[in-house]
Amino acid sequence: MNKQTRNNMLVLTDSMDVGTKEFNEFQAILLNKSKDRSNEQKKKVELMALKFKMEDYLQAKDKHSKLVGDFLKAYLATFEIRQNKFAQYIGVRPSNLTKLIKGERSLNHELALIFGAIFDNDPMLWLDIQDKNKLYKLAKTKRKKYSLDDLISQ
Repeated sequence: MNKQTRNNMLVLTDSMDVGTKEFNEFQAILLNKSKDRSNEQKKKVELMALKFKMEDYLQAKDKHSKLVGDFLKAYLATFEIRQNKFAQYIGVRPSNLTKLIKGERSLNHELALIFGAIFDNDPMLWLDIQDKNKLYKLAKTKRKKYSLDDLISQ
């Protein structure tokens, strides 16, 4: 790829092969930089990484579903927060939180607001994940097929 093509694509760095000396040096630089981060910076990075995983899931075209609870468990595990402590903090019964995590109970708007505030992300992200899963589940069931052509031809 020539320089002009790279400039048009807004590539910030040249490609680098994993396992090369250059890659290992780059990896070492990043590792040293990460060691210098404050705890607050590390927390922000972790929050961003989890948010990106949620957004990636929403954009993915694959057909498997990840529960809202899967992402909640990831947040709790990342910050070493016990489920009981979390349930108490947000004012829900631990058994109800467990049902939410297992997908046996739906996320409501109030909890989406709480999760958004605690984990510094958009509450709609949580609700969109739940809606994606519901639509996927409904699409898997045998239903009448609807189309505009059929409607017009009737």
